[in-house]
Amino acid sequence: MLSKAQIQQFKIDGYLRLPQVISSQRLERLRAKTTEHLNNRIAPFELEARVNYPGAPKSEQAEGGDTIRRLLGAYQRDKIYQEHALTKTVTQGIKDILKCQTLYLNPSHHNCIMTKQPEFSSKTLWHRDTRYWHFSNKYLINSWIALGAEKVENGAMSILPGSHRWDVEDDALDENQFLKTDHPYNQQRLNTARLVELDAGDILLFSAHCFHAAGNNQTSNSKFSLVFTYHADTTQALEDTRSAFQTPIEV
Repeated sequence: MLSKAQIQQFKIDGYLRLPQVISSQRLERLRAKTTEHLNNRIAPFELEARVNYPGAPKSEQAEGGDTIRRLLGAYQRDKIYQEHALTKTVTQGIKDILKCQTLYLNPSHHNCIMTKQPEFSSKTLWHRDTRYWHFSNKYLINSWIALGAEKVENGAMSILPGSHRWDVEDDALDENQFLKTDHPYNQQRLNTARLVELDAGDILLFSAHCFHAAGNNQTSNSKFSLVFTYHADTTQALEDTRSAFQTPIEV
């Protein structure tokens, strides 16, 4: 169970780092399985060229255009990922934050292994994951498991603390719902950004309504992160939307 101080920190900042949750033996197995699926290009996956983020290849035909950004469907992909989606440190911690007895993993969102490859990874601009999600409320929490060290040089995440509680004017966002970095409304808030560096085996819990961004990978090694999204039974996907495409999994 999380301490009262940890729960309070999450409520204030919108995120919480849990250090050294996954053992080195388990991490080795996870990295080996991820490398196997990447090298064999086991579908489904998303290419860097399809996201159109800064630094991504311009097309699938361009150099690096076949670089995989995400291995999708992690929960259904292999039992090893499913085990970590259900790890009690994650599920009980999120229950503590949401103050719920029943928790669901939503396989329609995230449910993937995020990768950042050495040569053709892209930057991720300031956004909320909920920008294109359709739920009855915003109370969704992401679990981000670092399968290796995540530092500034290989594209570690930055978060705007407390941004899960912000109201943001429409003209402060661009057409893709990214924060405009040159907008006067955003200037002071962007100055509060925190780099969230992780060690291998750390878990980051963060609100899907928190603004976050990440750099590209400038090292010679791939970066892997296992990511799932959870919510309580009081949060419902809206019918006939992408968020309701797959049935939530009770954990």
